[in-house]
Amino acid sequence: MKTALFIQLERLGDLVQTTPLLREFRRANPHHEIHLLLLEENREVLQGFEAVDQYHYVAQRVVAKLNHAINKRRDEEQPDARSFLVELGLPSLDCLINLTHGAFGCWLAGQLSAHYLEGGVLTAEGNWFWQGAWHAYLLAMPDFRQHNLFNIVDLYRGSGPAGPVASSSRPYVYRSKKLPFEVPQGKLVALNPGASKPSRRWPSQAYAELAKRLWELDFSPILVGAPSDMEICNEVATHLDIPIKNFCGQTSIPDMTALLDRCELLVSNDTGAIHLGSAVNTPCVGLYGATAWFSETAPWGEGHIVVQAPMDASMESITLETVFTQVCRVLGIPALASAGAEDVWRTRLCSQDPLGGLSYELLQGRGAEHLHFTLHYREAFSQVLMSNKVMEIQQPSCRVEADCLAASKALREMAIIAAQALNLLRPEQAHAPEEVEVLCTGFEEALETVTESAERLPHLAPPLYWLKWVLRTAPSFSLDAQLALRVKECRRAADILECAAHLHQTAMKEREN
Repeated sequence: MKTALFIQLERLGDLVQTTPLLREFRRANPHHEIHLLLLEENREVLQGFEAVDQYHYVAQRVVAKLNHAINKRRDEEQPDARSFLVELGLPSLDCLINLTHGAFGCWLAGQLSAHYLEGGVLTAEGNWFWQGAWHAYLLAMPDFRQHNLFNIVDLYRGSGPAGPVASSSRPYVYRSKKLPFEVPQGKLVALNPGASKPSRRWPSQAYAELAKRLWELDFSPILVGAPSDMEICNEVATHLDIPIKNFCGQTSIPDMTALLDRCELLVSNDTGAIHLGSAVNTPCVGLYGATAWFSETAPWGEGHIVVQAPMDASMESITLETVFTQVCRVLGIPALASAGAEDVWRTRLCSQDPLGGLSYELLQGRGAEHLHFTLHYREAFSQVLMSNKVMEIQQPSCRVEADCLAASKALREMAIIAAQALNLLRPEQAHAPEEVEVLCTGFEEALETVTESAERLPHLAPPLYWLKWVLRTAPSFSLDAQLALRVKECRRAADILECAAHLHQTAMKEREN
């Protein structure tokens, strides 16, 4: 029997967002034995999950300790990490997918041998590299966050078979069969005012006013959250003169999930709670701002609403009227449409490109202005990376398309340079090391130049930064393998640019007709 190991040592939300990949991998590989390494604190989350055969756990404090030790001396032996690896007692692996960026997870991936490897790896020499095109995209994404429209669930899914998904698809999480407390009567709306950082929280006064409006509409608002959110939930309650049940800190994760399952709606900041809500198909209104960008971590499922304040803007810039309007939209209540500065998006599943997954429909705001061309990158990356499909464009019809073709031409010329250097490495050309060095230097200078153009022309950023990270984080192959990689990936980046330009041109023609 073949064996696969997935490493996911990140927070609750990341684990929940991994479950679509695990399900798809199970369907595509029914005879594999699937192992999952996760945090001890998340032990309850995936009870009854049919996609995993065997779980392995490690406490978060242990991971933090090992991360620190490994980061401090990456090229030295790690006795504590080695001891844990021995205790795991893993069989021989055919497939290893590491979804953790921390040092310990990458160290483990470097110590284990597998025929197929994806994700971060830390070698015995202390070198860090990443395998897989979609993992490189995850690393590159901070360089073009506001021009990215891939949800992290789908970037994870790129490690597996992926493909179009049903509109009913959602993540998995275990829910309690019976709650240890009484649930209020009426139509429940859960409010989750907590977040990992104060800057990512919508103001407590705004949550209180929203609760009051819901009460006036005969809904029963309740407060939910982790134990760390008790202070902010109590603060919301102090602003209210209506009765409200505060369940913050009183629920295990399965209890929280079961409670959300009974709700008509969840209103939440960007936290793990919103992924629990989407997993039980409870409609969500997510509030994003400060350092949170909606397309990365929006709830994965059909018909959720996300309200996005400008990046780096205070969460206070999200108006109560906008949130209330969207709440009414989800609950089917007539309300006056707001026209704030926020962008409002609705999630859609079942995209028809080879990757499939989540897409976004703009309901309000100006987001389409700076994402107008970026929208095409979602399909372009998917077509090229998942199916090697090439879409050519002969004549640009606008400046953006012309920029894409110019960048594509530069990348293809870089591929030629790398191919020439590779040809000179053949045994019969062994007398030409200086020529190889000149060509390699020319390639690096060209890469730097083309990457710098992404700073001036952000509509070129996704494929150019992706290429930079693919080449930067690739394993330390021999020179000929490195040159072969440069040829391949420069061509793929050029294909992505041309595909996006083709899709844009096609869309413009359809609009004209």
